[in-house]
Amino acid sequence: MPGRTAEKGPKGGFTLLWVSSAFAEFAYSTSLIVLPLIVLALTGSPSRAGIIGFVDATAMLLAGLPAGAVADRYDRRTVMLWCQAALVAVFGSLALLLWADAVSMPALIGIALVNGAATALTMAAGDAMIPSLVAPERLSDAVAMNAARTYGGQLAGTSAGGFLLAVKSAFPFAVGCLAHLAGLVLLLFLKRQPPVRPADDRSGAGGRGLLEGVRWIARHPFLRVGLACATATNFFFGVIYFIVIASARISGMSTGLVGLMAALLGVGGLLGALAAPLLQRLLGGALPVYVVLWAFVVLTAGIAVLPGSWTPGVLLGAVAFVAPTANAFFTTQQLTFTPDSHRGRVVGAAAVASGGGGAVAPLAGGIVLDLTGRSVGLLGCACVMAVIALLTTLSPALRDVPEPVADASPEPAPAPAPDTV
Repeated sequence: MPGRTAEKGPKGGFTLLWVSSAFAEFAYSTSLIVLPLIVLALTGSPSRAGIIGFVDATAMLLAGLPAGAVADRYDRRTVMLWCQAALVAVFGSLALLLWADAVSMPALIGIALVNGAATALTMAAGDAMIPSLVAPERLSDAVAMNAARTYGGQLAGTSAGGFLLAVKSAFPFAVGCLAHLAGLVLLLFLKRQPPVRPADDRSGAGGRGLLEGVRWIARHPFLRVGLACATATNFFFGVIYFIVIASARISGMSTGLVGLMAALLGVGGLLGALAAPLLQRLLGGALPVYVVLWAFVVLTAGIAVLPGSWTPGVLLGAVAFVAPTANAFFTTQQLTFTPDSHRGRVVGAAAVASGGGGAVAPLAGGIVLDLTGRSVGLLGCACVMAVIALLTTLSPALRDVPEPVADASPEPAPAPAPDTV
């Protein structure tokens, strides 16, 4: 079959990418918890501490569409190498500044900007690269393994960040610098991933190129409906999570117990990602999406009405357990259905849409909690999600799974056996 077969890298290519990205996930999660705490210690202002997280998230969202265009226009391994090198530099610089007690708020904001933008570029290039590194029948497993890596990195990074910060403020970023350096070294062993651009594709640069991923999604009902589901689910999950955590704290639950309850979410997500390949094979087709949406509705209603201080954490963990199966199905179909020349931009557009829903969720959750209270707010979210689940179930778009595309490549050639994950 014509396509990017010539680029289906050496055996072990996916493993190299996965481990390199795991180091990056660990460092990013460490910075996400440590940076606000450093700002809080530096300024004593909770609002300024919140600015850091906002800057990081905003940089990641704004870089989403350009990141996809860059991933389609340039060698993807090279893009990741430059991003890792930039992160090695900023993490190392911050570690030195903290060691010398010379850090400032502008420096921290600058580092958050680079961290968010470089992470967006790395994610777009890495995700778009996956189909060229694994056999088609193993793509779904690879996507699920990436989800497990993300949850594992979050759990390890946040735990290590708090511990290292307690020892010395420079240590989290020194360790993060070493993690990014390890990821960079691993990428050097990965085969180059030059872009595949059909002769009639003139949209690689400029504003048209940036929006090509949006247009591709808009033209295909399967991608449109799937992304709408992902965006709505991310948004409502963020709203529900905020309501649960904030109301638990307001009711007098200690921060330690709140943290443990939140940790159940990460554990559920990690276990769900590991179980996703088996669950996909058992359920088949788009059934994982329907199961997740309706489970989300039932579990949210359960959080609203069932007694017990640990019940919300357990049920949130259950939601997180089932979510990776639906995500793996949709992401696998998205990567298979999208030609290689557009994968970076489609991945970037999807990340902006779903990430944007999650970014505004805490604000919406706070408003809902203030206006309606805990139980009414959660039941309202469950009702809206029920409508979304019903419309999705009745829609023919997800039932008609599109056929894989054959990528146009200028010089197709036989390739070595791809990694079997």
